[in-house]
Amino acid sequence: MAVVVTVALATAAGACGADANNAGDRGAAIYGVNCASCHGAALEGTDRGPSLLDRVYALDQLSDDEFHRAVRNGVEETRWDFGPMPANGGLGDEQIDAVLGFVRASQGATATVTSP
Repeated sequence: MAVVVTVALATAAGACGADANNAGDRGAAIYGVNCASCHGAALEGTDRGPSLLDRVYALDQLSDDEFHRAVRNGVEETRWDFGPMPANGGLGDEQIDAVLGFVRASQGATATVTSP
């Protein structure tokens, strides 16, 4: 499914042409390949990982630096029953920034951030 999401997002990015949209599409595409299998295509969570729309991931709860460290180094399980999040050392800082931009934009577009 991640391949389908990536192809659709890459097609949309090519058709759009605006820099801001391309940056958002890039973050969505990277997220689709690297994060969606656990956190859900729409950040809604799955049986493998929590929703990134949950209040604990909001900017005032989880800083951008903490987000970077979590992706780069992984995270031990503290709040959920999904087990530890594995590190994704294959993503560079620019890629993590793109994913973070996509996540933050999605959080901002969500009327209600869920709570545990």
